[in-house]
Amino acid sequence: MGWTKKSDVAQYKKANWKNFIKKEPDCPPPKAKRIALQNPEISFFFYCRDNLILEGPVYENHGPFNKGDAIFFSGEPWYGDAPQCDSYQKEGMSIAYVSPNSSEQFLESACYLLDNGSPAIDVVCIFAGNLVLNKRPYLKAHNDPSAKNPFNANIMEILSNGSVQKLQKKGITVLLTILGGHHKGGWSNFKTESAAADFATYLKTEVVDKYGLDGIDIDDEYSNPNLRIPNSLVTVTTKMKELMPDKIISKALFRDTEYFKPKYKGKTLADTLTYGWEMSYGISPEYRLPKYVKLGMVKHKLSLGFVANRPSRNPVQDVKWLKKNGYEGIMIYNFFNPQNTKLMGKLVNTLYGPGNWNKEPEGSSLKEKVHQNQK
Repeated sequence: MGWTKKSDVAQYKKANWKNFIKKEPDCPPPKAKRIALQNPEISFFFYCRDNLILEGPVYENHGPFNKGDAIFFSGEPWYGDAPQCDSYQKEGMSIAYVSPNSSEQFLESACYLLDNGSPAIDVVCIFAGNLVLNKRPYLKAHNDPSAKNPFNANIMEILSNGSVQKLQKKGITVLLTILGGHHKGGWSNFKTESAAADFATYLKTEVVDKYGLDGIDIDDEYSNPNLRIPNSLVTVTTKMKELMPDKIISKALFRDTEYFKPKYKGKTLADTLTYGWEMSYGISPEYRLPKYVKLGMVKHKLSLGFVANRPSRNPVQDVKWLKKNGYEGIMIYNFFNPQNTKLMGKLVNTLYGPGNWNKEPEGSSLKEKVHQNQK
């Protein structure tokens, strides 16, 4: 996430505090950045390095702000002097799909830094869990319904050894992508409300809570096309949102506009998704993203996907178009492929300015910047 940091300021006490969203105690900036991503309406926050009292209606409605508090807002900030605080404003988002061979490779996602020392990658999507059954345990390794573990060995290692939490401590949001697995199970194949509800419960208890993830990324490919049920996806995501209101539900968008039309409990898929990143690679963004806006997705929930082996006409111009038109950011598939890593660097430098894609060598000053940024 490109964050503009302003030291010694906070939301001014005479500002219109109708844009206040929430206050979180014991919430240092890396954690606050992850919380900010959970709600696309959050556009900035300030962090209290020491106690702060803003008198009048602010104090009456929100009380004192204590050391370690992060206070979140929507809209544009109205700053006032506050030597106890630092403020951070969102400037975009970068997403990387990774399929690492080991936890060591997975942790390399955090080695790419902006010029201020904060992570250059905001969201890491672990690719992928395989949805191959229409009943528990739903997920199986290697697209094999007889497999013992729910995930492939490399993913089990990452989820089980604390690697996810190491990235999160640096301010990186970690999602697990769930992919249709060439079997009769799939995101669009749930026949009943109770079946969708059980899958949502399973994702919460056996995946998100168990492994400490920030949410679930949906890739609704490779399920049985002959068994697709139009309202299955919105039913599942509504149940997920009810069970995990503070977790991210994102979707890899591709040839799926028909699923944005059905409703469940008065909601459409656009209402239940936190974010979407479009992945019909190689086509200009003006043909890929506006159709989702027409279907109810707001622009700051949408990002554009890129991949090196299917390059767009002009990736730099595409990113400039995204910025000019108010879209959220960029996504790279298969990040650890060297050509895709290089492309991500080019996109990040376009999104945030030259010099904002830096690989952290062992023992470098950049490593110190990350350390200081986490304090």
